[in-house]
Amino acid sequence: MDTQHPVAGAWDTHVHAGPDVTDRKHDIVELARRAADAGMGGLVLKNHHAPTTMAAALVERACDSDIRLASTVVLNRSVGGINIDAVIAAARMGASRVELPTMTAKRNMLEQGEPKTIDLLNGNDELKDGVWSVISETVNDGMVVGTGHIGVEEVEAVVDAVTEVDGEVIVTHPEFHAARDGVGLTPEHQARLARDGVYFERCSIVSDETVRELFLPEAPEAAHDAFADGAMFDEIVAGIEATGPEHNLLSTDYGQPGRMSPPDALAAFHADLEAAGIPRADIEQMARDNPETIFGGA
Repeated sequence: MDTQHPVAGAWDTHVHAGPDVTDRKHDIVELARRAADAGMGGLVLKNHHAPTTMAAALVERACDSDIRLASTVVLNRSVGGINIDAVIAAARMGASRVELPTMTAKRNMLEQGEPKTIDLLNGNDELKDGVWSVISETVNDGMVVGTGHIGVEEVEAVVDAVTEVDGEVIVTHPEFHAARDGVGLTPEHQARLARDGVYFERCSIVSDETVRELFLPEAPEAAHDAFADGAMFDEIVAGIEATGPEHNLLSTDYGQPGRMSPPDALAAFHADLEAAGIPRADIEQMARDNPETIFGGA
């Protein structure tokens, strides 16, 4: 590592590493060592296809790096979709986060080469019974719910459901919803969702214009325009200002071979936010204090 992280103890709450179905820039051991060398506090490991609980536990125990690794299970088709048994197993193995469908979500705003089949809502636009069961189990087991790549209407229903039972929910990269229609989950809309237990995960990847290559073929021109010329970074800043630092987490969603190493990318993201006028104390709260509250027991 060449860059010491500017926020001591910072977490990356959404990062990918190998082994994985697709190529990744680092395996988990290498990523953990780089994050530790940068003075980071922890990583939340995500895999679209398989739980990260076993790998996180083994690397944390065996690796000589001083870093905490929190794990997730993503409820895509590869683990049975909205599968309460997968949630229970993940909880017993020490998972911290249950992510709702991503690649196989019916309302996924991205084209990721998987059939989009999992719908969380019934005919009355209410959460299906199975989704309620998964949310209840997740909260009862002390894990946080992540919204994955579900649609805006589903996000609203999930936030209501989780907060109704006093759980915690992370709205995953809220800016990406604009990939569907150019509007998505606006800062004003996010402000209406912000309440106790609700966090918005700001992923630096959405400000990379190359993500437009992942948009659905039918995505309108307005969607592409929304991600051009640094506009999405401005949306991140506006979202933070609309919801307050107490409701935000900072991450990269990196791990792809062609992008920066996640610890370096996270350091650059923090620097860009400070240059855009976000106070250093707010960055420290979002980068270290909030994730410590959620994942510190990892």
